[in-house]
Amino acid sequence: MISAFKKSGVENDYDVVDELDVITYVESLPAVHEPIEDLWEFKHYSAQYFTPSELKSGLARQATNIKNIQGITFDLDMVDDWHELMMKFYELIINFHLECYLWKSPSAYVQTEGHKNGSRIFVPLAEPIHPKLLSQAVDELVIAFAKSGFNLLDYGADLKASKTVGRLMGLPIQQRDTIVPWNLDECKRYRVRAKYQPSQFKSTFDHEGFMGLNEPTVENLTSFISGYVDKHHLGFNKGERDNNLTKIYGGLAKAFSNINPDDLLSAFFEAGIAQTLDRPEKDINNKSKRLLS
Repeated sequence: MISAFKKSGVENDYDVVDELDVITYVESLPAVHEPIEDLWEFKHYSAQYFTPSELKSGLARQATNIKNIQGITFDLDMVDDWHELMMKFYELIINFHLECYLWKSPSAYVQTEGHKNGSRIFVPLAEPIHPKLLSQAVDELVIAFAKSGFNLLDYGADLKASKTVGRLMGLPIQQRDTIVPWNLDECKRYRVRAKYQPSQFKSTFDHEGFMGLNEPTVENLTSFISGYVDKHHLGFNKGERDNNLTKIYGGLAKAFSNINPDDLLSAFFEAGIAQTLDRPEKDINNKSKRLLS
């Protein structure tokens, strides 16, 4: 399975594209990670991440550069009982022979507001899917889990993160509290049943970018943002982020009306821009309030 990796924090483009073997990766980890003193610094400059996707070319960290999706990841933010979660996970592997992996995220080892025993479930797919099918595939898998008796929503699953194309997902940091299939030769990978139907969405252009757009859906907002960035050759390195974000908002204000801030935040993630910011939710939401009100 092909994945795009970040080896040292979340900054800038991907570092490498390679085959991901979770079991081999886990075997390379220490039994217990050294204490994390500053979670923000660890996530931004030390932690290792992956996006289970094949890239079209190069290492650009943009949703438009993702050729297909090869796995689905769930972030579980509120796990009241880690032992209960483990038991549910064991049942899933034993009863349904599904290849999947469970590990604790760095936030589980540091006291943080809004998180408790933060955990991650990774489900590699039997066949890659089109990026635009990701949202349906996530919903389908959530339902399949629920039918097996494993309700991911009981553990604070962040479905918006799971449905965001190109979202970075942290790899495990230690062997303890990381569960891999012990019967891999008996397990099968999940096959998404939904089929991708090409969108009939069309747009026209003027000198500012996209015009004549449909409703400000996440898909349309993402198309606009990606096209605007490519057309104007905008970058998001430190020192140019704020000015270029403001330019995008100027284009958005001309192309759309009544933009939902939550949809816009999702679109910035889909376009691969939010991931480059230090505080994406805060930075984007603040600009939405100031520039789109």
